[in-house]
Amino acid sequence: MLVYAVAFFTANSYLMVSVVMPLWALELGASPLIIGLIISSRQILVVTLSIHGGALLDRFGPRGVLFLLGMIGAATMVLFPALPFVWAAIVIQMVSGFVESTSWIGAQSVAGRTFRGNPVYIGRMTAAARIGGFFGPWFAGLAWQFLGPAAGFGLIGVWMLCGGIAARFLPPPAEAASGGTTADKSPAPRRMPDVMPKISDYATTFRMLLLPAVALVIAVTFMRQTGSGIQNSFYGVWLKEIGFTAGTIGLLIGISNAASAVAALCMGPLTRLISQYWLLIVATIVAVISIAVTPLLGDFLLLAVAIALRGVGQGLNFPLMLAIASRAVGPHLQGRVVALRLTFNRLGGALVPLVMGAAAEVIGLEAAFYAVGAAGVMLLLLLGVWARRASGLGGGRAA
Repeated sequence: MLVYAVAFFTANSYLMVSVVMPLWALELGASPLIIGLIISSRQILVVTLSIHGGALLDRFGPRGVLFLLGMIGAATMVLFPALPFVWAAIVIQMVSGFVESTSWIGAQSVAGRTFRGNPVYIGRMTAAARIGGFFGPWFAGLAWQFLGPAAGFGLIGVWMLCGGIAARFLPPPAEAASGGTTADKSPAPRRMPDVMPKISDYATTFRMLLLPAVALVIAVTFMRQTGSGIQNSFYGVWLKEIGFTAGTIGLLIGISNAASAVAALCMGPLTRLISQYWLLIVATIVAVISIAVTPLLGDFLLLAVAIALRGVGQGLNFPLMLAIASRAVGPHLQGRVVALRLTFNRLGGALVPLVMGAAAEVIGLEAAFYAVGAAGVMLLLLLGVWARRASGLGGGRAA
C-alpha cells in the first residue's frame, strides 16, 4: 500500500503545477512565447540530470532520497509567490522540476523492483497515481481561485512533502531483508564524489537504447509529449481565455486522471486481448488527438468528454511503457531505465511548449493546437510501421 501512497503524491505535482503555472505566467504579464519559456524551463535540469538522479536512486535507495526531495520541493513552491518575477519563475521552475521528476523516478523504480514488470500491479499503481491526479489539480485550482496564488503554490508544496513522508516509511526491498545487497542497504553518501554525476552511469543508461523494447518505449515517450505538452502549457491558457475559472480547469484535468485510473485497472484483460506494443501506440494516438481538438469544443460537457478520452489513453500508455521497459532490464537498472524514459519525456515537454508558443505567435493559438497534434499523430503512425517491422521487441535484458 505504501508504494501506492507514494505514487498518489509524487506523480501529480507536475499536473498541479500545470494548472497554476500558466495562470502565474499570465499574472506576470508574459507573452505567449515567454509563457512557453517559463513552462519549458521546468525541464532543463530534468533533461540534463534525470539519468544522474536515477543512478543515485539505484545506488542509495529511494526512501531517504525521496524524503529529502519532498522537503526541497515544498520549499521551492513557497518561493514562487515570494518572488513575482519572470526570471525567478524560470529559475525556480528549473529546480522544482528536477525535484519533482526525480521523486517520480523514485516512485516508478520502487514499483519496477516491487512488481517486476507485471502490468496488472503497475496498472494498479498507475490508478493510485491518477486518483491523486484527479484530486491534486482540482484542489490546486480551487485554492488559487478562492485563496490566491500563495495558497495554490502552498497546497502543491504540502502535496510534495506528503510524498516524501510516505516514501520514508517504505519497507526495505526483499533482498535487503534476506541479507542481500541492494541500494537501500548501501551506505549513505558521505563525500562529494558519491553524489556527483558519473560518465559511466550515462553510458550504461544510453546503452539500453540498443534494446528494441526500450527504444520503442523511449520513442513513444517523446511523441506523447505532443499531447502532454499542450495540456501542461496552453490548455489552461486557452480555457482561461474562453472564460473558464482556475477551479474548473483543475477539475477538467482531474477528470482526465479519474478516467486514467479506471483505464489503468483494465490493463489485465486488455493485454490478454491485444499486443502490448500495439495497445501502447493506439492509446497514445487517442491521448494526443483528444487534447489537440480542444479549440473545437466550447462547452464544459464536450471538454470533459474529450479530456476523459485523453485520460483513458494516458491511463493505458503509461503502465505499458513502465512494464515493457522494466521487463527489458535487470533490477539493478530500474532507476536508470525510468530516468532514461523521463529524460526524453521531459525533453519533449520542454520543446513542445516552446514550439507551440512560437507557432501561436505566427498562426494563432487555435491553429497551434491542431498543428502540434497533427505532428504527433503522424510521428506515432510512422512509429507503428517501424514496430511492425522490428524484430526482438520482446527480448533482451540490459547488462
